[in-house]
Amino acid sequence: MDLASLFTPSADERIGLELECGLVDSDTGRSAGYDRARPFLESVLREFEAEPATEAGALVGVELPGGAQLSLELGGAVEYSSAPFHAVTDLVAATRREMPAIAALARGANLSLLPGGLVPFTPTASIPWAPKPRIDIMRRYFRGLGAPAAYAESVMGLTLSTQTTLDYLSAADFREKLTLLVKVAPVAAAMFVNSPLEDGRVTGVLSRRMQMWSQVDPARCGVLGFAVRPDASAGDVIDWALSLPMIYRYDGSGYIPGPARPFRELMADGASPTLADWRSHLSQMWPHVRPRHTLEMRAFDGVSWAALGAGPAFCAGLAYHGPSRRAALALLADVSAADLEQAWEDVAAKGLDALVGRRSVGATAEALLGLARQGLRARAEAGVEGRDAPCLLDPWTRWYAPA
Repeated sequence: MDLASLFTPSADERIGLELECGLVDSDTGRSAGYDRARPFLESVLREFEAEPATEAGALVGVELPGGAQLSLELGGAVEYSSAPFHAVTDLVAATRREMPAIAALARGANLSLLPGGLVPFTPTASIPWAPKPRIDIMRRYFRGLGAPAAYAESVMGLTLSTQTTLDYLSAADFREKLTLLVKVAPVAAAMFVNSPLEDGRVTGVLSRRMQMWSQVDPARCGVLGFAVRPDASAGDVIDWALSLPMIYRYDGSGYIPGPARPFRELMADGASPTLADWRSHLSQMWPHVRPRHTLEMRAFDGVSWAALGAGPAFCAGLAYHGPSRRAALALLADVSAADLEQAWEDVAAKGLDALVGRRSVGATAEALLGLARQGLRARAEAGVEGRDAPCLLDPWTRWYAPA
């Protein structure tokens, strides 16, 4: 089995968006549950003339005609996954066409799509779990970890994000972009903090979601420490994944718990895991930046609808413009894995007032924002982006003057 085959570089650079929203009762703000989610998905299926996605006979998603998907998340939230686009402006335009129509169908059933970082009024004990067989396996696995996974169920059932996926073109491009995104993650997350509420209470922090993610599974979540090295590669990702057990696997008839041994041992002792097992195993890792066939920035809380394009625009402006990417790497050259770990903890509480190493997160964010804007301008001038691409960063101009 060629493990590296799932890290094949792309022929070009595209951008994808994953927008997670709570599906909540419009009157109470609490998660609606599957009995109300199913009719909503059925209405999307009809109105969009889409294709159904099912698990164990239950409708859990919709394949939209343009290539996007709407799926039911573990705790009853919904995720809009875009088709990939070459231009951020096209990505945002497509999302802004489809999501209002989807939200209107929810409104007709007295439901609301709620963006942000955490469903704010649903207690963990009342999460309405979706009818997905792997959920019970995951819950048992995390309970077996004890205190290090204290917030695993809250993360599974309540946290929300707006994620961006990016391509890489070669091994060298993979290394440079992975290092960039890992080092940028806590700084950029400070610009997106958007989960101050939990179970209807003000928590006193800016991102309760970020705090919860620190207690899920330290072996497969958090900062990819090896990525800060100048020689980081897909081989390091593979070695890391091989050291961990699968949480679950699909045996042809349904999901079952994974063997309680590292994936490497399964390969060595003749257990014959398949490429499908390996692909599934890689999806059972949740670092702030997840490297697979794409690089997935997962660090941000979900943003408001008005700022929808800010995350993918920021990522593409930095990562897809060589001069901006290299300038950002130079700016963060002395940031260590330990600095990033501490910054993640501090940003959750303090946002832009935190530090990354000895550097102000706010000042660093301002510099990165300027570089991202330069990158978007350059891409627009080259005809890769729409002319208004830099304007996608404008939600931040209330804090920063444009570079």
